[in-house]
Amino acid sequence: MSSLRPVHQLVHTLSYGDAISTEVLALQRCMHEAGIESSIYALHEHPKLQGRTKPVAALDSEERADVILHYSLGSPLNDAYRGWQRGRRVLVYHNITPARWFRGVNERVALDIARGLSELPALCALSDAVWADSRFNASEIETRGYSAAVLDLPIDPARWDRPRNPGIFDAVAATPGVNVLHVGRLAPNKCVEDIIKSFFFLHRHMQKLSTLWLVGIDTDTELYSFGLRRLAASLGLEESVKFLGCLADEEVRALYEACSLYVCMSEHEGFCLPIIEAMHFGLPVVAYAAGAVPDTVGSGGILVREKRHAEIAALMAEVASDVRLRKHLEECGRARIVEFTFERFARRVAELLAALSVRQEAGVCAV
Repeated sequence: MSSLRPVHQLVHTLSYGDAISTEVLALQRCMHEAGIESSIYALHEHPKLQGRTKPVAALDSEERADVILHYSLGSPLNDAYRGWQRGRRVLVYHNITPARWFRGVNERVALDIARGLSELPALCALSDAVWADSRFNASEIETRGYSAAVLDLPIDPARWDRPRNPGIFDAVAATPGVNVLHVGRLAPNKCVEDIIKSFFFLHRHMQKLSTLWLVGIDTDTELYSFGLRRLAASLGLEESVKFLGCLADEEVRALYEACSLYVCMSEHEGFCLPIIEAMHFGLPVVAYAAGAVPDTVGSGGILVREKRHAEIAALMAEVASDVRLRKHLEECGRARIVEFTFERFARRVAELLAALSVRQEAGVCAV
């Protein structure tokens, strides 16, 4: 992709704080710093990011440009990408959560997922290159007969350069006992119910003074979110489990810096960016070893391979109380995030763009 040719991105929704949008914005920053014109075309944008995108219809006015499609579900953007003839096409695969997780929760989402899976092979076939944001996602592309270069998600300092929210930090830091954090959509594949069940044993039998902080939206998963709240109530945890919804980055940073540990029990992840964010802020990580999570955690945290809730609760209590263990996990986490710096991400982007140009000039398809 020549620096003289614009490189535009297509994303269904430019959200606030999620992994896909984090990569979209980081890629745009890389392009701009390299002197490449780059716009983001989206169907929807979060109010906090108003003005950062252009309507997809405006793409028709582009005379010559390369396009990058961020792929995670069936979308009208797929048609725009399929029909693009005025430049090269790159598909970035962010993983598609299996539809079974959403059946009975949101059938429309399940149908979008099914459509996304059915359209993926044909879109890979017409692409000049396929990238994936984790080795796990690249392996999924390979099972469909294509190859994908890995472009890991970064910790973008531009996102975290604002100071933490002092009110939230002081409030959480002043909350006695063990403060457990999870950041991410309240979606069925995240298995937040397993965090709540483990927290129940911690709160009831090990550390009465404990609080579970859940950050994340429930858009399109309201039924699942209602079930989580009902579970917390049935376990007598109404006052100890805090459903915080969507928070600003400054507020999330305050939680990362004030809580005792980060817990992830997800059973399907294509990367799981909050794990890396937690490590970035020195927060010990305990995570269930499923999907891309083992690759993301690496040697930076503790992986559990069975969901024995009482034992996970005991582990949480130990991580929160053992000073030497906490310091060790903090050091391991900070060593791990060296692999995810923005500088390394930018170098990898430059490599991939250069490789694409070389292969294209040689008349070789990159997938």
